[in-house]
Amino acid sequence: MATAPRPLAANLSASAYPLAVAGAAFIIAVGLPSTDSDTYWQLAMGRWMLDHHAFLRQDIFSSTVAGMHFGVGEWLGQLAFAGSFTAAGWAGVAVLRATLIALAAFFVVRLARRGGAAWWISLPLVAAALLVSKITWTDRPQLFTLALFPALLDLLLSLPVGFSRRLLILPPLFLVWTNLHGGYLLGLAVVAIFAAEGLLTKGRRGLPLVLTAIACVAVTFLNPAPLELAGAAREDFLNPPRFLTEFLPPDVVTPAGALFAGFVLLVIGSALLRGGSLLEAMLLAPLLYLAFTAQRQMLFFCFAATAFLGARLTALVPRWRGYELPAPVRLPIAVVLVIAALASALAAPTHPDARAYPAAALDALREEHGVLLNEYDWGGYLIFNLPERPVFIDGRYVPYLGGVLDDYRALVSLRPGWRDLLDKYKVSELLLRPERPLAVALREDGWRVRSTDSAGRWIVLARP
Repeated sequence: MATAPRPLAANLSASAYPLAVAGAAFIIAVGLPSTDSDTYWQLAMGRWMLDHHAFLRQDIFSSTVAGMHFGVGEWLGQLAFAGSFTAAGWAGVAVLRATLIALAAFFVVRLARRGGAAWWISLPLVAAALLVSKITWTDRPQLFTLALFPALLDLLLSLPVGFSRRLLILPPLFLVWTNLHGGYLLGLAVVAIFAAEGLLTKGRRGLPLVLTAIACVAVTFLNPAPLELAGAAREDFLNPPRFLTEFLPPDVVTPAGALFAGFVLLVIGSALLRGGSLLEAMLLAPLLYLAFTAQRQMLFFCFAATAFLGARLTALVPRWRGYELPAPVRLPIAVVLVIAALASALAAPTHPDARAYPAAALDALREEHGVLLNEYDWGGYLIFNLPERPVFIDGRYVPYLGGVLDDYRALVSLRPGWRDLLDKYKVSELLLRPERPLAVALREDGWRVRSTDSAGRWIVLARP
């Protein structure tokens, strides 16, 4: 017998809590200025594709790997950020970022509320999970995975046994995701876990999800460079570059690391007290391993853990389980926060936070045209703001692996053979932090100081 559709008021009441948290997350996220150096080269790539109506398939930004072929797998994510920038400048980028973070918050709340979890338990879990994810709130295509991962989990956990029309959402979802960000591989792994669990526990009734999972894999090959994107994403997941902070293992003395450790302890402790499920073990174990490989992966374990912790922790305190905010209270709060979120978009920052970058050095750098050796962290900024001077290196670390990156590190730290490397790359100018051993040594060798920062943050040196 078919069930009657829920009244609109009931649907709004059920969505009030997730909408309220999403509105609050938007208000917080939209006020943050852009700070990440990688944002600049992502925008530069997207801007080039918009201008030329073509995929950018080779390097045009560097002097060291110029012309090298690289994949364009995240082209749609780059176009989204570049389009937002074209439409509304840095405020457009901030609004896109805040929208994706708000979507993530909406679905994390839905995960945490599963099984009738009390709001006073689920809300701290959601807040903690979002705080763990804050280290990835940078204006890059990875924000699409931040939003799509909890949305995928919410969909999979709500699927009925057997065939459901909601299964038809999955292939189009992955078709879009695979062109947005390499995190789609993690999504495929999650679908495979649910499909395997369905076969083990439900037998033939789990076949529809298995067939859907196969279709999801098939559509990911519609990416312009599927194997290249998959390879790069696999390296990020399985062999992360340890010289970047976000790829270091979790550090429990940091706020995000401490919260992550708290989630791990809560999962283990509550499972010992109340028991767990096969699905929980199959899902959380690999996500925990992934989290241990890099700090930026901790959020996936925390997001998934909320789906099991909310109900389990509520069951441990049955006396207070029924304490809920009434609908007449929830709905007005959600309406106020959503309206405030929309209003806050008008106050989005119109400029990035460029204090960490050598903005005042740009004019001096425009006067020369030789090979420039720059700080790794400043490469993206230079690509966007000084396109006429190819960079030595930047945050697109993959093209530089196995050669340029090693040479760069040898140069700036004065490892044996550094003088030969200067000649090898025909370096005629440097933009480095003054305390770099290379900068100190070249000043002693007579390299000219063309420009410097009064605060001692950067120096421009030229061959004598």
